[in-house]
Amino acid sequence: MRRVVSVWLPHWPIERLRRHTPGAVPDERPFVLVEGGAHGIRITAVNPPAAREGLRPGSSLADARAAVPALVSHPAEPARDLRALERLAHWLGRYGPARNVEGRDGVWIDITGVAHLFGGERPLLDDLVRRLGAFGLSARAGLAGTPGAAYALARFATGPRGTATALAPSGEAGTAAALASLPVEALRLAPEPVLLLKRLGLARIGQLAALPRSALEQRFSSQASSRSRAAQARALADAVLVRLDQALGHAAEPRAALGEPPVLSARRTWSEPLISSEALMTEIGALASDLADALKAAGLGAQRIALHLYRADGTVAHAGAGLSRASAEPAHFMRLLQEKLAAIDAGFGIDVAVLDAVLVERREAEQAALGRGDGPPAEAAVAALVDRLANRLGARNVFRIAPRASHMPERSAIRRPAMATPRAASGPSAETGAQDRARPLLLLTPPEPISVMAEVPDGPPLRFTWRRVPYPVAKAAGPERIAPEWWRHLEPPTEPDPAPAADGEREGEPIDPGARDRSRDYYVVETGDGARFWMFREGVYEAADEGGAPRWFLHGLF
Repeated sequence: MRRVVSVWLPHWPIERLRRHTPGAVPDERPFVLVEGGAHGIRITAVNPPAAREGLRPGSSLADARAAVPALVSHPAEPARDLRALERLAHWLGRYGPARNVEGRDGVWIDITGVAHLFGGERPLLDDLVRRLGAFGLSARAGLAGTPGAAYALARFATGPRGTATALAPSGEAGTAAALASLPVEALRLAPEPVLLLKRLGLARIGQLAALPRSALEQRFSSQASSRSRAAQARALADAVLVRLDQALGHAAEPRAALGEPPVLSARRTWSEPLISSEALMTEIGALASDLADALKAAGLGAQRIALHLYRADGTVAHAGAGLSRASAEPAHFMRLLQEKLAAIDAGFGIDVAVLDAVLVERREAEQAALGRGDGPPAEAAVAALVDRLANRLGARNVFRIAPRASHMPERSAIRRPAMATPRAASGPSAETGAQDRARPLLLLTPPEPISVMAEVPDGPPLRFTWRRVPYPVAKAAGPERIAPEWWRHLEPPTEPDPAPAADGEREGEPIDPGARDRSRDYYVVETGDGARFWMFREGVYEAADEGGAPRWFLHGLF
């Protein structure tokens, strides 16, 4: 059953400023934060001494100074407040993987299945409020089965013996009982429907929940003085019922979490914060084993893992790693995280560590090693090497060569990130059968012009000169005709970058592959000393008048 915590920080902007700029907020004098607007400078937050003087957010600064001459003011910083609240929400992930900011002064946390790690729900709430209090933050927390009920308890309920925590029992009946005595403002309603409800004598949530739904709409409509007002009243009644259903669990209230929620997670906590790197590495190794066991039990492998280390001073350190092949091996997880852990500062100590499997996929069965000397399968070993290189050098700097749908040799392969899932080739490159023919491992980019002596019109090369070095041909195989990709010329071609010269001058001009709509006849030739070359003739002698005389190019080396 879902359980949600709502954390309310009633004095967040002022307490955030006190933590950020010591001495900026006086302890005994009335102090307010102000912000300019269309109606002049208004108060946005007050400290307890100012509240005792009767000052409230929304009041005019001029009126406040007239009433309290000793008032101290400071410009509000809502953008900084929000960024700091997001950082606090990240740190509160120690209590649950899904959490996010709630308004401008709160955070919600989904603690489903986590409370037992803290000894129960009540100890979890007490620990949360106690830690925030140690940071100088006044906090109230509510726990219920819905976000709406948790919000209401945090802001309007009082815990046992006046504590700052309130807890609703599990189940719909427990939620309804916990909310019954709270004011209708706790349902997150706008001022207008709250005023209407109070005029109708519905000041408490319990009174509203006990009223038949049709009766609420009728009562709202009875307050309207015209037909348009009646329609507006019905819309207000619908909004009230939606909020009531969300709080009681009758209607869903989706929440977007801060960051991607994990599929599986492993967590460890320590009563004494870890400071030494040796102890931290040992515990992270145990955490990796816990996650690997959970993955194996589910028949899954992780493709992306994320480690979160929660420090005792309210900050969080993150380390992540991507895997090119789904894995559930703790030793591999540690190899990927080890270098990143070395750069993490433990600060005042780390007391909670969470290792998440953010992206997973179903693992396929593998043949186990048959002998003691057998290592991992070659595919697994290559994947492990790719993972280490990508996480050390950056995923963008490690790539694999993948086939592309083109029968032109220089366009038949493409670079793809090594961490990306390989995709099967389709289109012409998979249909022509080129993969069954001899292809060199090294292609020249661009193909280099050569001088060739050959029989006309379509005889194989007898002798060629490449980079001013003559080569007699001992053997030749071919030709293999490759037609141009005519569809590529339906749009105007772009000018290619000029090719740099290599090893001195070259015979003729460099070719722009695909820029000329001419066929190619490829030959594999071998010299007397065993060197093998892959070359082609662009164009044919019969059509020399249409496209110019045929030209020869060296395209690859075997």
